[in-house]
Amino acid sequence: MNAPTKRARGDAGLTLVELTIAMALSVLLIGVAVGLFASASKSQTTISSRSGAATSAQQTMRSLTQGIENASEFTVQTNGSDLMLVARTASTGATLGWRCQAWYYQASTSTLRTTTTADGTKIVLPTVTQLGAWTRLATGVSPVGTTPVFQGVGQNLQVGFVAAVASGQSVTMQTTILQQSGVGASGTCY
Repeated sequence: MNAPTKRARGDAGLTLVELTIAMALSVLLIGVAVGLFASASKSQTTISSRSGAATSAQQTMRSLTQGIENASEFTVQTNGSDLMLVARTASTGATLGWRCQAWYYQASTSTLRTTTTADGTKIVLPTVTQLGAWTRLATGVSPVGTTPVFQGVGQNLQVGFVAAVASGQSVTMQTTILQQSGVGASGTCY
């Protein structure tokens, strides 16, 4: 009968229990890493979505501000729950020129759109088909509370809207724009 031989210290390997514990810890660490990656990815998507809505809202507000500050006149017209803002605005360039510009808030689709025409070409309330040809500025737009998106008060235009973000958050834009051109006109755009 052979007596069991004693293994040398350097030949010692992992036991099945030690190997099982090492694998369980590895799986746990991989699970934590995947969870952190998924969380970071979701956060990035939320930030991108909110940033996109904020950019769209800022571009819309910039369009409105430039148009109304350089307007000789403007008016707000209603079409059911929709609103249209029409202004005769100074065009940019080496010489002073005028154009007609309109912004349309469509409540049923929650969009803000804009269009321009030559000075003297009146802009009337568009049909749904005509509105499709207008440039879309923002989507997911709604009024702030019960205040209309556009509201003319003398030479001031009060603008307020909420731009929704897919993640359920929103961006609120509110301001009063003062018509500053100081040039009068006689309703050539509306």
